[in-house]
Amino acid sequence: MFKKRFLILQLTFLFAVIFYIPKNLHAETDDVPVAHNLDSELSNSIEYSDNVPYYLRDMLPNLVFLLENYPSIREFDKLFIKNEEKELFKRKFLTGDWGGLRTRIKNLGIVPTMTYVADFQGNPAGGDKKGFAYFHNIGLDLLIHTEQLMGWKGGRIHISASQRSGRSLTRRDIGNTFDVAQLCCGRTFKLVDLSIQQSLFEDKLNIRLGRIAGGDEFLSSPLYWLFVQNGIDGNPVGIFFNVGFSAYPNATWGIRVKSRPTKQSYIMAGVYNANPDRTKNKHHGADFSFDDPYLLIAETGYHLNALLESRGLPGSYKIGAYYQTGDFNDFTKSGATKNGNFGFYILLDQMIYHESGTRNQGLTPFVSLLFAPDSDINTFPFFMNGGLVYKGLIPGREQDYAGFGLVYGKYSSKLSPTPRQPTEFIIQSEITGSEDFEMVLEWMYKIQLTEWLNIQPDVQYVIKPGGTGDIPNALVIGFQMGINI
Repeated sequence: MFKKRFLILQLTFLFAVIFYIPKNLHAETDDVPVAHNLDSELSNSIEYSDNVPYYLRDMLPNLVFLLENYPSIREFDKLFIKNEEKELFKRKFLTGDWGGLRTRIKNLGIVPTMTYVADFQGNPAGGDKKGFAYFHNIGLDLLIHTEQLMGWKGGRIHISASQRSGRSLTRRDIGNTFDVAQLCCGRTFKLVDLSIQQSLFEDKLNIRLGRIAGGDEFLSSPLYWLFVQNGIDGNPVGIFFNVGFSAYPNATWGIRVKSRPTKQSYIMAGVYNANPDRTKNKHHGADFSFDDPYLLIAETGYHLNALLESRGLPGSYKIGAYYQTGDFNDFTKSGATKNGNFGFYILLDQMIYHESGTRNQGLTPFVSLLFAPDSDINTFPFFMNGGLVYKGLIPGREQDYAGFGLVYGKYSSKLSPTPRQPTEFIIQSEITGSEDFEMVLEWMYKIQLTEWLNIQPDVQYVIKPGGTGDIPNALVIGFQMGINI
């Protein structure tokens, strides 16, 4: 009873914050003026000179952020905005500039960051039982720009680690498949990235190798990061149930090669170790073994109106395909396997309305469609998510996001009560063979209180948890908090 009352009080406070916090506080924290003046958004407040390859410097900040492979701080898309303010509510980081030390080491080419993101959620109705859960991720990242530090042109070294703790509302209380929290899957600490990236020909060719995660770049969109539901956030989660695709905080040995024929288009391909044993929490990211199976993935895309000087509505159009080697359990024959597995996907984002005089305030629909044709070995032969995101919906809250999302996964009709290949991302209960589909609806509002703090009230409704119809539909209420330390 106490937990329920505590959660209700917290949510009441958060929704009140939207309307009662002084509106000019947020305006003062923006280096880009809030006034509806497109030229102001193209001002020198965007700081690309040191940290971004030359070829990307005339692209929109959110797109550069995606291309920079920096998943642990994607909650804070002002990384490329200058900010030298010392006042607490105007600075970019909670801890400020460390008396000038942060700026000095950044000028050397070393960029350290630390973020804290936490999910607070409860299900007052439905599920296996009612409960309350808290889960957090503390992300540590160190980017080294080798040209600034040692004269090695076009190079970048990325080292990162993650610490996670809490309990899963999905696993312990609801019993559904698609985790209702962005943060999940084990209380542990891990070494994540340990990679080298080399940019060539003004970044028209880019190679990245080492301990990396495919989800950093493939199957991704900045719109996905705005949601709490794990079926959307980061990457469309259906792929993790079918093959050994990797995503933060799980990295494996891999190599990715990307070519940019034009500034707004790209082609990339990667090869990753797909052995699920390598990413288990007990190894803390330090199992450096390299063996089969392997995941091969390729993607091409076009970013419409992605340049700073573009005046049209921005959008992204992507298609990709993957193939994994190795044996997969055959649902139709006990003890039998099939060799190899493949699938393909389509990702579409397109702004359809923007407020007059602004670049990115307005309404953007998105959809992702994942197909894994062999239903004998794929838990989800079809998976999709989609939704709507509106930036600046409430007057005076130009940096806030409102969104609605839908997650749908169709179970294979060939499923039988036999164990599947274990992965770090499989979170549903034991397969019964009677699964049909699971769907989740999500409503969220992300409040950017300062550049270093955001709070996001969130409501989800889980339809047919676990796909069987045996568990009552669940209502989930909570919020997410992010701090750029």
